Amino acid sequence: MSNTASNVKVYHENAVLKFSWEDVVHLFWKRYPNPFAKHVLSEDVLQRKFIGKKLSTTRLLVKSGVIPKWGEFMFKDKSTRSYVVEDSVVDLENKTITTYTRNISLTSYSFLEEKCTYKPSGDSRNWTVCERSARVASPVKYLGPRVAQYVMSRYQSSVQRTDKGWDYVIKKFQGRQPNSVLTTLARTGVHKPAKLVRP
Repeated sequence: MSNTASNVKVYHENAVLKFSWEDVVHLFWKRYPNPFAKHVLSEDVLQRKFIGKKLSTTRLLVKSGVIPKWGEFMFKDKSTRSYVVEDSVVDLENKTITTYTRNISLTSYSFLEEKCTYKPSGDSRNWTVCERSARVASPVKYLGPRVAQYVMSRYQSSVQRTDKGWDYVIKKFQGRQPNSVLTTLARTGVHKPAKLVRP
């Protein structure tokens, strides 16, 4: 995608989640639904397989959004629904979860790609660090910088809700051993794609 610098916004953050990497890996696919992610309408597992000791998963997320008044003229049907692909790799040996997320709809208005890496914190074995980076670009003529800035501001707000959602899910399952997809697959050796999952 060809964009001028003003049409591109970038974001970097290292967030500390005050629960263990083992908690994160067990609850990674149980994050939705939660009250801080009401914009996530559905989630479907498209592919899941083991590559050595790494679990690779591709999911399709359907999300709702908000169109600003100044941008309504660009949308014919006023639909705020967007489709997002999330690729994730769980590395059991190195204790990392890496996600790559990107929108596959509304790309003529903006394109957002995000990478997150979850790994144990060096400060406490009971904490997890999330290294998060994102890039927003807009090809819209004249309004590109404004669109990119709007999408980035919405993204930054969603990051705060994401961390609150993690806290909610961890507390919800605290004291229980969740039957995670990872645990089940590791135990049974099942390599076939999982069934579709919806909240």
